[in-house]
Amino acid sequence: MIYLKTSVGIEIRQDDLLISCLRSNFAAGVFTNHARIPGFRQRDPKEVRGEIDAFFKRERINRENVILGVPRRDVILRYLDLPKEVEDNLKQVVLYQVQSFEPTEEEKLYYDFVLLRNGQTAKRLHILLVMIRKSILDGHLELMRQFGIRPASVMAAPVALANMFLGTQSNGSGKIYILADLKQAGIDLSIVRGGALVYAREAGRQENASWKQLLLSEIEEAVGKVRLDPEETIDGIVMTGEESASAQQELKEDVPGCELLGDKLRFEMPVRNRPYLQAAATSLGLAYSGITRRLPMKLNLLPFDLRRHQKRWAYIPTIVLGIAVAAALAGLGLRQMVQERVLIRNLDQQIESLKGPVARVQAIRAQAESLEKQVSYIEDLLSRRDMNLEILQELTVLLPADTWLQSYRYSDCTMQMSGLSGNPTDLVPKLENSKLLRDVAQQGPIFRDFQSGKDRFTFAAKCEK
Repeated sequence: MIYLKTSVGIEIRQDDLLISCLRSNFAAGVFTNHARIPGFRQRDPKEVRGEIDAFFKRERINRENVILGVPRRDVILRYLDLPKEVEDNLKQVVLYQVQSFEPTEEEKLYYDFVLLRNGQTAKRLHILLVMIRKSILDGHLELMRQFGIRPASVMAAPVALANMFLGTQSNGSGKIYILADLKQAGIDLSIVRGGALVYAREAGRQENASWKQLLLSEIEEAVGKVRLDPEETIDGIVMTGEESASAQQELKEDVPGCELLGDKLRFEMPVRNRPYLQAAATSLGLAYSGITRRLPMKLNLLPFDLRRHQKRWAYIPTIVLGIAVAAALAGLGLRQMVQERVLIRNLDQQIESLKGPVARVQAIRAQAESLEKQVSYIEDLLSRRDMNLEILQELTVLLPADTWLQSYRYSDCTMQMSGLSGNPTDLVPKLENSKLLRDVAQQGPIFRDFQSGKDRFTFAAKCEK
């Protein structure tokens, strides 16, 4: 299969690393492989790196497009409401806001922001600001460096999950959804509203608390903070994570509208990856951010000087590949047209070579039709000829000297004759031997005529056409 782009998402999920590979083809994304590396913090970095190297080697992919996902507890989310007049100088205004959040001069923040809504007639700018302490992100990056990973982008896990959900749902941008990522130790609950993430919180799970209690309490708190309008309602609750299936069983009676994110994703995948889909959802969201250009919330916490900046010449292989693909597609389109033209030319040549024989056949057919008409005409003439004279001449020859006819009738090749004969019984075989007569039969009795002393007879016959 031909893949246009490959992306790998690595999620830091408590003490584990979740790695998912997502590839894009002409139809959709393909979830090709997944790996979970447990207890990576306590293990030897060389051992962990060996498992990561095996994953990349098994998938035969490079490490150019790796998206790192940091947990919700490591990031700071703020929603800014600014006047529209600052739009032309928005970056500087956001920088001032970030500096106001920094606790000390030594503890800096890495950040990025996205404009959530900016209608032409709106008077306010709504901005999602995502920040992370420099020390925390540097620690993550150093750890990745030991594992042989240099991320191309760093995202907050809830943002990546929301991006994938919004990007794969055809009608999700205008509705309100609750996304719940259920881990073994707690829950990450987010609210997606108007095509953007408007709330995200991580909460731990107490030892004896049920998923139902935890989820309902977190939903109640989230709805209270978001402050929905009177006409707004929650359109759905979508759960993911390794504990989502068991939580759905607890909630199916009280909250029947709960769905699993895995049931809503339309990625292609091998059968072996289907059981990992729920647990790998966030890492898939990270990988999805690496292959999709139009993200609802395009955020990258990686400092600008650490990002990969492609030179112009680096686009040459992509351009060449694009030209090659376009040429191949054009060749496929022209192939049928060329074949049709070759076929038409061959057919024209064969038609030209057959014109002579066809003309001769047509001439023979015309002659045959003319002869057939002549034969039909002659047959018609023969069928209409009068046989009277020929039959009378034949009777003159066949009848003996002591026999003469007194009456003779002919109609439509049927005749009746009567007369006198010295021996009428011998007349029937003689008449049957005639080439002009058939079906000779006696009609009525034969009786003697006393005046002539001969026998009177009456015979019927048909002419032989």
